[in-house]
Amino acid sequence: MFMKLKCISYTILFVVYVFVTIPLFAQDKRNNSFSENEMATIKKLALEALLENPEILREASRILQAREEQKRNDNVSKQIREYSSELTDTEDTVVIGNPDGDITIIEFFDYNCPYCKTAAKDLQDLIKSDENIKFIPREWPILNNNSIIAAKAALAAIAQGKYKEYHWRLMKEGSLTEAKIFEIAKDLKIDISNLKKDMESEFVINHIAKSTALARRIGFSGTPLFIIEGKFFPGFVPLEELELIISDIRESRM
Repeated sequence: MFMKLKCISYTILFVVYVFVTIPLFAQDKRNNSFSENEMATIKKLALEALLENPEILREASRILQAREEQKRNDNVSKQIREYSSELTDTEDTVVIGNPDGDITIIEFFDYNCPYCKTAAKDLQDLIKSDENIKFIPREWPILNNNSIIAAKAALAAIAQGKYKEYHWRLMKEGSLTEAKIFEIAKDLKIDISNLKKDMESEFVINHIAKSTALARRIGFSGTPLFIIEGKFFPGFVPLEELELIISDIRESRM
């Protein structure tokens, strides 16, 4: 049994090698070290291996997909380093938690994203329990028009010193409508007239434009998206995992 598995493993590697390298050789015949007959033999052996062990095609596909995903992740990490100063700049937003915290968490989010809402509760609990968290929120409304209205309203609330409270309340609600967005603002004693005026301010428009530009340049594809001390984590990250990530980062500094 062990020998059979080992044989299949070698076969998988062989097939992956064939289907990855042959196109490369074909692109530049000057670098092709195989004759046409040898290339034909290699292709034949690969096809015979697939016919004898069809399950290796799925495994080969998985290996290639994993390789492509790693390549994309490496590129995103590189872009995050390149745009580090723009990502950590807080002139167009606010800091929730400790402005001098030793752990910086940046989140790209949408107020109508259900996973963002789930993540918000854990993030809020983390900030309450860990006094050294510096949270930088980046509004990135990508789902619908109400997402844009919510993002604009939240950013406009900064002028009235109400962003933090408004942010958490918007995250607690289900699907947000325009009426619900302003209803929550009224509950928090936010001046609606000034809020609507500030929603179209240069400050608000520039924040959203910057978030969109950064997301596209770096290669983000959806929300939520967390960047913790320069490392990115796409999707919902549970509280226990957040705590472990932060603990590992702090231990690495010792």
